[in-house]
Amino acid sequence: MSYNRELEVNSACLFVPWSFALPRSTSTVRPLPSVLLAVVVTLLTGCGVVPSQLAAPASIEGQPLQGRIHGGQQPVAGAHIYLFAASTAGYGAPSLSLLDPTQPNAATDALGTYLLTDANGGFHLSGYTCTPGQQVYLLATGGNPGLASGIGNPALAMMTVLGACPDGEANFDNVIPFLYVNEVTTVASVYALSGFMSDATHVGSSATPVARQGIANAFLAVPNLVDTSNGTARIESQQGNGDIPQARINTLADLLVSCVNSTGATSACSPLFTNAPSPAGVTPTETVTAALNIAHSPAANVAALFALTGATPPFQPVLATAPNDWTIAVTYFADNMSGPYFPAIDSLGNLWVPGYTSNSLTEFGPTGNLISGQYGFSGGGLNLPYSVTIDADDNPWAVNFGPLGSSSISKFQNTGIPVTGSPYPCAATCFFLATDTARNLWISSTANTIVLDSSAAPVAQFPTPAYNSGIAIDSTGHGWTIGQARNLYQLTLPATTARHAESVTATSGNELTTIAIDSADNIWFVSNKNNAIGKSDKTGTQLSPSGGYTGGGLNGPAGIAIDGANRVWVANRDGDSLSAFTNSGTAISPSTGYKADGLSGPRGIAIDASGNVWLTNFTYNSVTEFLGIATPAVTPISATTHGQRP
Repeated sequence: MSYNRELEVNSACLFVPWSFALPRSTSTVRPLPSVLLAVVVTLLTGCGVVPSQLAAPASIEGQPLQGRIHGGQQPVAGAHIYLFAASTAGYGAPSLSLLDPTQPNAATDALGTYLLTDANGGFHLSGYTCTPGQQVYLLATGGNPGLASGIGNPALAMMTVLGACPDGEANFDNVIPFLYVNEVTTVASVYALSGFMSDATHVGSSATPVARQGIANAFLAVPNLVDTSNGTARIESQQGNGDIPQARINTLADLLVSCVNSTGATSACSPLFTNAPSPAGVTPTETVTAALNIAHSPAANVAALFALTGATPPFQPVLATAPNDWTIAVTYFADNMSGPYFPAIDSLGNLWVPGYTSNSLTEFGPTGNLISGQYGFSGGGLNLPYSVTIDADDNPWAVNFGPLGSSSISKFQNTGIPVTGSPYPCAATCFFLATDTARNLWISSTANTIVLDSSAAPVAQFPTPAYNSGIAIDSTGHGWTIGQARNLYQLTLPATTARHAESVTATSGNELTTIAIDSADNIWFVSNKNNAIGKSDKTGTQLSPSGGYTGGGLNGPAGIAIDGANRVWVANRDGDSLSAFTNSGTAISPSTGYKADGLSGPRGIAIDASGNVWLTNFTYNSVTEFLGIATPAVTPISATTHGQRP
């Protein structure tokens, strides 16, 4: 048996194994026996966790939505409670206030209509309505976190999510039994929604179907990280196949506590606010925005922020030392996904992963849930599947590397059913594939680039002696791939090939060189051997320095992707890390890259419409999701939506 490796506790607390698990290959988790669980609860009461966090009062059907606000372990009396729905008027648009201003005890200020918590931090919400499908969250500001009578804290701000307004209902009264709002729910909510937030009262997306799906998936991520009924961070995902970084979430929550449990005075909040400025350098004035700034700049002031957790942090377990960065990443497993390579994401936010050595195709849902089951989809001629693309109908296509010289292409319906029993042939050893606006399939190989139509009938073939090379299509329909001896190829149907020089990749020999395109049709590519990334414009002229852009933790770069703000993200196979760059090639990530416990030989990378970055761990048979670290991107990738927000 084993326990989660991030499980650490403060030296003043007794070590308690929160959950024991069988070896990971079984993906089966045994809960604690009821007697032992009772002992654990008793022990935790003396370790900064009170029983009220572990068990919420049972709600009565038809009763108003109930909850409690706590700062650390202190109830917050007289806090303003707001209920908001995320806007669909655009990213950063004002959230919609849902509380009825005419109900008893309601008041309205510049933020919206609010009610007050009682002396125990409790609240009851009944005077509100929501529209089915609206994404709803609760915000608490101000109030007295257990200080002398009459003293409040204007810097206090905490939140949690309720999720989608239920179908056929106008409230959550019969759906959510109890809501607990504290620093833990705040951290989880802010990180999950960071791609849609500019502050606590500006949460929104555009009204496109992809954007609505992206923000809905982001709201679903919160209860996957924390139990919103008691305010505790989970140790595993709700389905049981994901390792939640519980100690990291608790540590982030703990560094907010000193400011939350204060009068908001400079001495209590200045250390947090000074070390958590926005990317533009603006100092926050309340704790939600401070947490949001940390999520947006997770490599900034890491040691100084870690020092704010204090000697006896209330949320346990915690990190024993300062982390590499403040990213939150979850690693998900599937039993029969062996050797995961280059994935793709569909319009629902589902991740399709080829299992190279298991000859399978695994489909993860937006919260890491296994849609394809533990053993994935099979058949359709899958034979060492290497990479996946998603077409305009959400159908996945996979390149089968296969025995040398006998690669093939498998097509599946979006339900996971193979379209044909036998795969479509590929003329050489094939690697990557992409689709264009005419639904043609472009496939890179060792000898050439092949183009097939949607029925897999041949359309064209271009001579492009390639590395283990990517393929991408720009907005004008040109295909781009990397060939031997530092050549960038521009391919135009029906039969035009233009070769352009580049100086970033290796001078000779094969290397992994994946391709991505931004919204200006600039071509980005990696050099696995030179630890660099290159950039050329839409005419093939190299824009990056002679040796490419370097730094940011690049170490054996493998997969590359562009987010909705045209930032560049790279999976580092040899560095077990994630690198990030601005569109001008400036490194955003630290010199080590962003790190997570679960990253092991990552190859593939994909960015979803919630702003999550997904990496496939080839040597750990898993996928790791960096929560909300990127700007949301359109999925599936389209030739006309590169580098665009949904």
